Amino acid sequence: MTVRVATILSAREWEPGLVAHARETASIKVVLRAFKPSDIEGHADDIDVVVAGGDVAWVTPHQISAWRRLGFGVVGMYPDGDHPSAALFELGGANEVLPDNVDTDALVQAIRFVAPTSRVPVHSARGTAVAVVGPRGAPGCTEIACAHALAASLNQSTVLIDMDLAAPALAVRLGIAPRPDIADAADLVRSDGVFDDSCVRNVGALDVVTGSHRPGEGFVRGQMLAGLIEAAADKYQRVVLDVGSSPIDDWLRESVDRFILVVDASPVGIVRGAQMTSAWMGPTPEIVLNKVHPRNRSDVVAAVRRWTGLEPSAIVLDRRGVKRKISAALLPDKVLTRSLSGIAVEP
Repeated sequence: MTVRVATILSAREWEPGLVAHARETASIKVVLRAFKPSDIEGHADDIDVVVAGGDVAWVTPHQISAWRRLGFGVVGMYPDGDHPSAALFELGGANEVLPDNVDTDALVQAIRFVAPTSRVPVHSARGTAVAVVGPRGAPGCTEIACAHALAASLNQSTVLIDMDLAAPALAVRLGIAPRPDIADAADLVRSDGVFDDSCVRNVGALDVVTGSHRPGEGFVRGQMLAGLIEAAADKYQRVVLDVGSSPIDDWLRESVDRFILVVDASPVGIVRGAQMTSAWMGPTPEIVLNKVHPRNRSDVVAAVRRWTGLEPSAIVLDRRGVKRKISAALLPDKVLTRSLSGIAVEP
């Protein structure tokens, strides 16, 4: 049997050297040179062994364990002397861990040794990741994310993560300390391969990870956040992400199962929501129409339907009790939670 290999593109010499060796000798077949995690998942049926270098940021213990669950053999390549990099592969459960200056023949031998005779994926129940997004202008994403997570927590294990990179607000909204935060959680996933409870704050029935409020420090890298989402989805049945008006990048689209688009029930809010849907890429969002005045309900729903082409999945009326809970930093009002109960279950 010819072993089918996927390599993770690397600037280190081992990767192009292995590809050239495979072409010259046909000892193995390199079927894919992957640039991102989804490349591997999209060709899962064609791969027996994944060979990855520790120099690639998204090759984390969690990613390695995910490959093992898919039934792949995994060979980890680390820069000679870089023991922390080698430890990451061992933590993730790689079958073989080798210095990346190893002889190519020895590397091929290791690949052939770890190749499964028959690949039977080990399926684990992955939770659902839901991103709550909205256009600029504060349509109420944080409040809807909190209420959605609270509604989901009645029937599922749920975590709420502040992933609004531009204006994180969960810590202030719920009256909790800003640290540990999402950067701490992402670092622990990268180093330990699992979602660590030490970064979770308990607010009533909710498990919460706050956003990053670190002046002068850059944003957490997208690939690290993608790893955090996957690790959280392995632990919880529902992962709710308060994304707000932050850009919806490719890593987020690939990590999320459902999108909730919050639209403010005002003329400007509806126009902004329509602009966002017209440029939308990815799974069709579920619209939550927020702050609807009871007298204008039918007109606002008709306007949203006309300008976005989508039927609102939930309608949140503008109630005084909702505002009181926000100003007091309490959990969302039950009226709001009930309004979102219909989208807090699997579609």
